[in-house]
Amino acid sequence: MISRILGAALAVIASLGALPATAQTEPLPLRLGYNVSAPIGTFIAAIGTDAFAREGIKLDLQRFQDTAGLRDALVARHVDMGGVGITTMQQAIAAGAPLKAISAFEYMFTDKAGRPWEAVFLITRKDRNIRSLADLKGKRLAVDSYVSWYLMLRDRLREANVDVKDITFLTMPYPQMGGAMVLDQVDAAIITSTEYVRVSQRLPVEALMTGSQLSNLKVDLTQAMFARDEWLKQNEEVTVRFLRALLRTRLYMQNDIEKNDGANMKRFIREQLKFDDFLTDTFYRFRGGYAGRELDFINMLEIPRAVVETNARTLVGSGLLQGRTPPTFEQTVEYRYLMRAYRELALTWDDKKG
Repeated sequence: MISRILGAALAVIASLGALPATAQTEPLPLRLGYNVSAPIGTFIAAIGTDAFAREGIKLDLQRFQDTAGLRDALVARHVDMGGVGITTMQQAIAAGAPLKAISAFEYMFTDKAGRPWEAVFLITRKDRNIRSLADLKGKRLAVDSYVSWYLMLRDRLREANVDVKDITFLTMPYPQMGGAMVLDQVDAAIITSTEYVRVSQRLPVEALMTGSQLSNLKVDLTQAMFARDEWLKQNEEVTVRFLRALLRTRLYMQNDIEKNDGANMKRFIREQLKFDDFLTDTFYRFRGGYAGRELDFINMLEIPRAVVETNARTLVGSGLLQGRTPPTFEQTVEYRYLMRAYRELALTWDDKKG
């Protein structure tokens, strides 16, 4: 499948066995915000292959524990670019923040073989006998923030005729959710797949819904890459180099998965996240090993229009826009830089996808 879609570009990456360097005299600086509580497979592989330096980028990585902090840092110009959830950023754009999404960062979907590749799950303590959304009434549920997955869950609760006021929501970073469940501080959590497996080793839990079921989308995003519009216009070269690094990394991942059973990806995961073999395999199985399978539905790094439009409707329904008009797809996404990166790498964009 991959060779058919990507042709010569993948062959070049595979033959080199690593990402090719771009000859540069002076690296261009880029302050990148990264949510360490929700690690991304593509970023892990990019660091492992030194992809950014090979594109002539001097990366200043700034780590955040939550989505809201990274969003605020982008708005306040403390970072230049960052991976953030669509819902959070659309809320900021509606309020006047001049932000643009330039590419996807991580997907969630079920592939054509029926295998789910999910970043988050709604899980429950097994001893609470929660079998449906209706059983969440009177329960305590952990969320990372009052946007994003919380808002998606509100929509599903509304469809199930469950009043959101009948559930106690507690906000906390993903890595704290497992401990909160073990200590009986919460009954359920919308948690990352890795933390789901961690807590399942300590306490019997069950998955009530996947992330894709929460958003009700065929292909969803956990994060997109955002930056301020004026910064993008003033820094087109480093922006395109950054996107080239991500594209080359995706090609590298696809080749490693197809030809090497993901051995290098697993090594990068183990080294950077300090996981044991079990958690490394878990992360790879849910989040690191899908590269290339999404191409049946979308282009590489494409932001599906349905994701943006669904999040906009969710924001309207939640009342969080306070009467403001939700941003359209065109107001949210700027593809100019990604299209240039595609051209420079001789990749093909299929308008029928996405």
